[in-house]
Amino acid sequence: MMGNDGHLALAGTALVMGLASIPLCLFLNLGVVIGGIAIVLAILSKGTLEKLLPQAKKAIIYGTIGIIVGYGVFAYDLHTVLTDPEYRAQLNAVSEQMNGVSFDDMLKDLGVPLDD
Repeated sequence: MMGNDGHLALAGTALVMGLASIPLCLFLNLGVVIGGIAIVLAILSKGTLEKLLPQAKKAIIYGTIGIIVGYGVFAYDLHTVLTDPEYRAQLNAVSEQMNGVSFDDMLKDLGVPLDD
């Protein structure tokens, strides 16, 4: 069994990860992963206690914000790449350099209709 120090340490770690998830959602969508981990740690910190610690409650809120903002950033990036010809051309060039095939060709292989 975990003592109160263990509950506090886990809740504190969850809080730090929840806070970190918000700015990290702007970098490779790390906020989604870190926010999810923060929520899990916050829930695990309850252990045998009757209620969640205040740090754990805050961690759940911040982790949820990190997840929501992270998915929002992802949706915005996806929309931009699919609708802005300049970004699409840059992505095609990078994709050809890295994969040997353009992003548009990969979308066509997946059956995604393109507005060409």
